[in-house]
Amino acid sequence: MLAKYRIAISIATVAVAACCLLPSPALSFLPPVGNMDRRSLYGSDISLFAVSSEIENEGHTPSPTSEETTTTKPHRRRVRYSGRYPRNFKDRYKERGGDKETILKVLAKGMTPAGTHVPIMVKECLQYMGLSGDGLQADECAKRRTKLVIDCTLGYGGHSSYILKHLVANGGMGDGSRLIAFDRDSAEIKKTEERLQSALSEMIGERLDHADHLLTTVNQNFQTLGIYLSSVNQTGKVTSLLADLGLSSMQIDDNDRGFTYKRSGPLDMRMNPDENTMTAYDLLRHLRVRKLKSMLRENSDEEFAAEIAVGLIGKGAKIPETTTELADRVRELAGPLIEEQSNKDGRRAGKKHAAMLKKKQLDSTVARVMQAIRIQVNGEFDALETLLEDVPNILAPGGRAVFLTFHSGEDRRVKKSFKEGFKRGVYSAW
Repeated sequence: MLAKYRIAISIATVAVAACCLLPSPALSFLPPVGNMDRRSLYGSDISLFAVSSEIENEGHTPSPTSEETTTTKPHRRRVRYSGRYPRNFKDRYKERGGDKETILKVLAKGMTPAGTHVPIMVKECLQYMGLSGDGLQADECAKRRTKLVIDCTLGYGGHSSYILKHLVANGGMGDGSRLIAFDRDSAEIKKTEERLQSALSEMIGERLDHADHLLTTVNQNFQTLGIYLSSVNQTGKVTSLLADLGLSSMQIDDNDRGFTYKRSGPLDMRMNPDENTMTAYDLLRHLRVRKLKSMLRENSDEEFAAEIAVGLIGKGAKIPETTTELADRVRELAGPLIEEQSNKDGRRAGKKHAAMLKKKQLDSTVARVMQAIRIQVNGEFDALETLLEDVPNILAPGGRAVFLTFHSGEDRRVKKSFKEGFKRGVYSAW
């Protein structure tokens, strides 16, 4: 799955918002973010995660026992790749298994290996978190030796791996600095913690007690961050906070999670499939047309919200059960509306160009509908608003918070919160 696809489905440009908690009446100032060329980030060093711990012993064949030699099983060939890069997530065993050569080829093509995630804007995030030491004005937290860093969205551990590198390189093993990483996805957080702990043990040798101290993972929604910090007596002590909102490539890649419309999968969309909560299918079954219409407008700014809501769950409509069924239904509903709008606008184009333009508009409409449903299923806006309310109490004086937003709904909320906090004198800059 392309890393850039993760951005494209969100129908909004990526925005970074950073805030500093005001340490004293003297104001500090953060300059605006400079040129953010995502292309350079695809070549980032992700060697820490190139090989899965599950295949560390690949190539080592244990000696057969006497029973095995007498009852040798017939050799079965491994399933061959269908083409260079199979579309089905389950068929991409080379990437999922950590085959270095295949992973390097996938990365060279600007894609993300299946089951992994390439973090974006790493340099900018570390810079505005005060962890890069590359020229930002030093403030109280930047000068402080001991750091408490929060990653609200651990995911595959891309940003966290760079944070840990910084802590280790700057004396984090002895000064009490640490990273606390949250993620609600129970399936991914276990695998990511294993990779990061393994990488840490390599960085700091055999001092595994320090590795445990440096990293703490919490399998909870970041909505509970304020409560968690209070329970461990760390409220008001966070020096840097990062929230990379939206989805991870691993979730999109796996058809069974139901996050992509490009391949058929159950209409699930739960960030934590272990939670006994409504799936996307359950949500559509229980929604009224008026509520779905409002949801599509609020969560994804969908201009055809009314028509799509009626067509999906109105009287006599069959609720789609899979991602491709949902996508096909939305295309059927939006297609005539897009053509009508195009005719009204007097747009003229060749048949080939018109067909490509229509397909792009239809795909965007499908992506917006799935985004709106996913946000509702997971309560993403409620969680974000709770976190934004808690940030002033979470941060230490001079602490910094950085948010990566991927669509207008997230962007509006983050900017509004930072702007109001700045006006009230809570933040020194935003």
